[in-house]
Formats: sequence, C-alpha cells, structure tokens
Amino acid sequence: MSREFVGRWSGRVQDGADAEHQRFLDELRTPETAKLLEKYSLTDYAVYQKGPELEVIFKSDRPVIIAGFLKNKRMWPSFWEFMQHGEVDEPPDKELLFRWRRG
Repeated sequence: MSREFVGRWSGRVQDGADAEHQRFLDELRTPETAKLLEKYSLTDYAVYQKGPELEVIFKSDRPVIIAGFLKNKRMWPSFWEFMQHGEVDEPPDKELLFRWRRG
C-alpha cells in the first residue's frame, strides 16, 4: 500500500477578480485540465471557497510532486493570493467548488 502525500494551500481571491476566478474554475472542469492533472502525477486536487477565502488540497503518492506542483504557474493563477499553508484535508467551513480524483 502506497502512502499519499498532501499539499495544503490557504489563500484568497484578489478583490475584483471574481470573474477571472470563475473562468479558472470553469476551465478546471474541462477534459483537458483533467488530463493535465493526471500528467502532473496528482491523485487528488480540490478547491474549496467561502467568500474570497480559498483552500486548495492536492495529493500524490510521490512527495516530490507536492513541492513541484506549487511551482506550476498554470494551476496557481495570479489573482489567487497565498496566505498560509492549510491545515485540514477538507475544510468544514468552505464549499467544495471543484474536485478531481485519479480514475
């Protein structure tokens, strides 16, 4: 049984970037993005939100993927502002907006 490594990111959507954020979420839901997430060797990727606050949880069975994924500018839009490392796998106070799991 392989171990799963978890990345947790907490931040917020910049003021005035709601439309860009929605377009990014819509793009996440495309088959092309699903292929990219699989290519990135992730096993799970989820975006949670409450107001402007975001939590992004991503997992892989390879620890090097977690650090590398944080450097992937394609998946971290410039209108997302990092605040701190997240602490939970499923934030109870935020709505799940998107989840992809390796099939």
